[in-house]
Amino acid sequence: MILNDMHRDIRLVSWDVDGTLFSFFDLALALSKNAPGRLWTCGWADTLEGLAGVRRFHRAVEFGRRRDRSRAIPADLSAYAAVRARERAALERALVRVRPRRYAASLLDQFRRARVPQVAWSDFECGYKLRALKLEQYFENTYSSEKIGFWKPSPVPLAKIQSDFDVRPEHHLHIGDRADTDGEASRRNGCLYLEIGSSPRLWSFLGMIGGMGGGSTAQTVDTMEHRRLALAPNKEHAISRFHQK
Repeated sequence: MILNDMHRDIRLVSWDVDGTLFSFFDLALALSKNAPGRLWTCGWADTLEGLAGVRRFHRAVEFGRRRDRSRAIPADLSAYAAVRARERAALERALVRVRPRRYAASLLDQFRRARVPQVAWSDFECGYKLRALKLEQYFENTYSSEKIGFWKPSPVPLAKIQSDFDVRPEHHLHIGDRADTDGEASRRNGCLYLEIGSSPRLWSFLGMIGGMGGGSTAQTVDTMEHRRLALAPNKEHAISRFHQK
C-alpha cells in the first residue's frame, strides 16, 4: 500500500498530466505509429515544419514561465492557434494508444478508495487527454494554467485549487514530473509534493527532428526545503517523507 498512517492528513490531490500520468517515451512511440499517415497526406516538408512550429510554441510557453510571476499573457501565444489545433488533434489520436503509468494508476486507485478528491492541473485544457487515457472517472475537476493566468511554477493555480476545495496547503498533495515547475510551485505554495516519472521533454526530441536543435529548457531545482513526498529509491509502491537540502 502506498497510503498509510503517515498520509492520513492528505485531503486533496492534484495531478500534473503530461509526463506524470503517462510517459513521454510512450507518447513518442504512439506518435511515431501515426506518423506514416501524416507523411502520406502532408509530405516531409509540411511535417517537419509542423514539428518546428510545435517546438517554437512550447519554447514560448517556457519563456513565459521565466517572466516575472510567470504570468500567462494571451498575446504571447496568439500566433500559434493553428499549431495548437494540429497538436491537439495529434495528441488525441496518439493518447488512445498510450497506457497510464503503472505507479500513477496505483495511486489514482488508492486515493479514490480513500475518498480523497483528485483534480488535474496542466498548462492547457486537459480533459481530452484524460478521456483518451480513460482516466476521467478519477477526477472531480480540471484546471488550466492558461485559463487561470499563471504558468507553473507560479503558486497561484495551487491556491485557486485549494480555495475551491477549502483545503489548506499542508493537506494538499501535488503530483508532478518536473522539479522546476511542479516542485517549485509546490515549494512556493507550501503544499506536499510527490515527483514521479521525471523524463526528458518530448518537445526537445521534436525540436531536433524539426531542425530546431537545442535541449530542454527545464532546470533542476537544487534546494527543496518544503515538505516533499517521493517514491522510494527502489520504486516499489511506497512513499517516504524527507527534507532535501
